[in-house]
Amino acid sequence: MPQNLHLIVALAMTFAAAPALAQSPMPGGMPPPPGMSLAESTAMRFPQPVRVGDLTDRLILQPVESQIILGRVHAVVRNAQGEVSVVMNFGGFYGYGGRLIAVPIDAMVLLGDEMEVVAYTPKQLAGFATFSADGTTPVADDAFLKVGLAKPSH
Repeated sequence: MPQNLHLIVALAMTFAAAPALAQSPMPGGMPPPPGMSLAESTAMRFPQPVRVGDLTDRLILQPVESQIILGRVHAVVRNAQGEVSVVMNFGGFYGYGGRLIAVPIDAMVLLGDEMEVVAYTPKQLAGFATFSADGTTPVADDAFLKVGLAKPSH
């Protein structure tokens, strides 16, 4: 009987600790705190390797309860400084149309089959310059990038 008691206590402690272990230090849908870089906030979101080809055409959502569609992933590019950005169409209708803008990948998170822009509001994204491929190179579809995770905003 004492052996079973140890097992029960161990299981109870595991289940009691599970909610704390499952919580991300920074909840999904939250922008990085002031003074924290995009790379630092991504590191706190349990970044996972994702094949670039699997990102193409994903919906990009605003991290609010209604999950407003901001656009779709058009491409993933690297600039001359080595920074990776997601090229998305922005300002269209349900992810179609609009103009192309480049958003740093560290400003985005994965949410199942979609992505969310967590570091910029739609108003800030509207101020982004229209994407020009000059000075960028496409990231190969078979390359892997680390992208932070988020839990649903609703």
